[in-house]
Amino acid sequence: MPNETSRPRGDPRGTAVRKGTPHEHAQSGHGDGDGRVAGGRGRRDRPGTGRERPYFGIDGGGAVTNDWEDEENLGVEAYPKGNAIALWETVLWADGALWEDDEGEWRPFKKSQIDGSFGPETESATQWWQSKHNLPETDGVVVSESWDFAQTRLQSLPGNIVQYKGDARNVNFKRVGGKYQVKLKNVGPWKNAHYRTVG
Repeated sequence: MPNETSRPRGDPRGTAVRKGTPHEHAQSGHGDGDGRVAGGRGRRDRPGTGRERPYFGIDGGGAVTNDWEDEENLGVEAYPKGNAIALWETVLWADGALWEDDEGEWRPFKKSQIDGSFGPETESATQWWQSKHNLPETDGVVVSESWDFAQTRLQSLPGNIVQYKGDARNVNFKRVGGKYQVKLKNVGPWKNAHYRTVG
């Protein structure tokens, strides 16, 4: 489904509001009937209040091979820290991405670099990954073409597991209630893949 938000993709200025009438949103399942959509399809309860709080992270429903087509841009200036970055870094690690250091040496992107921070190593590895897959050069920003290509390698497994079939290794994510979950450094507890929260 194309991104129909009223703000440009990757714009970090808050919650998306999809175009259309409140009735259209209620019928499409993309809103709560008042025209508001909170960062995609998922919503989460605010503890103790009985009120819902928006979920703003990697989400999906239905076939996993089209889960990532409406995700936000990621980069140094667009959502530079968050579990969504850790999800992307896991993709880079799975594909055996390389990054260029200050001396011009190419180094493997390691599992220990899956930290949810879009720094120069993640940016360089993203450029390498995009070049390897013949995707448009975007100065290391993860854009729709990157998400679209990556989602073609997703496969649904039992137990809410979504596997990314990488060139170097396969990695697992979880999809629970429409929300993607990731493990920092690919170990430890599952964390919702929020755009603005690490850990």
